[in-house]
Amino acid sequence: MTAICRDDAAPFVSRIGVVVNRVAGVQNVIEETQQVESLGFGAAWLTNGGPEDCMPLLAALALETTNIRLGTSVVQTYPRHPFTLATEANVIDQLAPGRFRLGVGPSHAAIMETLGLRRDDPFGNLREYVTVIRTLTSTGSVAFHGDHYHVTARLNRSFALPVMIGTLQPKTFELAGAIADGAITWLCPPAYLRQIAVPLMERAAASVNRVRPRLIAHVAACVHDVGDDVRDEVQRSIPNIGFPSYQRMLVAAGYPEASRGKWTDHLVDEIVAWGDEDAVASRILALFDAGADEVLVRPIGAGAAPDKVIDRTIRSIAAMHA
Repeated sequence: MTAICRDDAAPFVSRIGVVVNRVAGVQNVIEETQQVESLGFGAAWLTNGGPEDCMPLLAALALETTNIRLGTSVVQTYPRHPFTLATEANVIDQLAPGRFRLGVGPSHAAIMETLGLRRDDPFGNLREYVTVIRTLTSTGSVAFHGDHYHVTARLNRSFALPVMIGTLQPKTFELAGAIADGAITWLCPPAYLRQIAVPLMERAAASVNRVRPRLIAHVAACVHDVGDDVRDEVQRSIPNIGFPSYQRMLVAAGYPEASRGKWTDHLVDEIVAWGDEDAVASRILALFDAGADEVLVRPIGAGAAPDKVIDRTIRSIAAMHA
């Protein structure tokens, strides 16, 4: 059984990050991040695509925190030119030197269509996007001419910015291994990480003579004892099962029922870390055992008092040790 002890939690919990913009309102996100920092978590992450953009919100967090790392999981690439994102990252890095990690990804065709954008050649587009940003931030200038981007631009400085890729399909893990500073998953179970993600990243990295970059496993977690409550909340708040890319990933991970595009009780129980404190801790440790270098937790509420469940989830994970 997984041990839970506050006394030596800090070294281990520093390898765990928390999604902090699950709450609405800038001040609420600031307070959430400050709590996460006070509990010793290693990183506060912002997801993107909602009504409050993550990049200006990061500026507020940079000014209101001290040591916690900050990151995006992930900025949607198609609505934002890479030069624009690099200039925003330039500001964040000056406000929180060395603390910011930028995660980017092409999102999904259905989501881009709601914005009137075409999601053409997502892998080729992402490769060029990451190349432009990494070159621009690491050298201070870029002269790039590709199939998707033609960029000649300069910044007022160069700086070290880890650029990570949102990963789900095999091609994205290969791309992360070859050109990025890390890979960020979402809802990928341990077997998929161990059997598919890690080997692909290692082979891609070796092919260009580099060390495999970091793998960050993003998981939904809920310390709650009533399974029906958790399953109802997942049905309500995690729609990703409806996207074909998630269906393909879960089928490849050994869950053929995912092809129907609906959460089953079995799928929720296998993919979401829920249960008592020991059960959730065990599921998080399984991601580390599968090859994750860090775990990113999205706490979810459930039942009649979801905020209390989220608080219990965050505090119990902060108490973990390996």
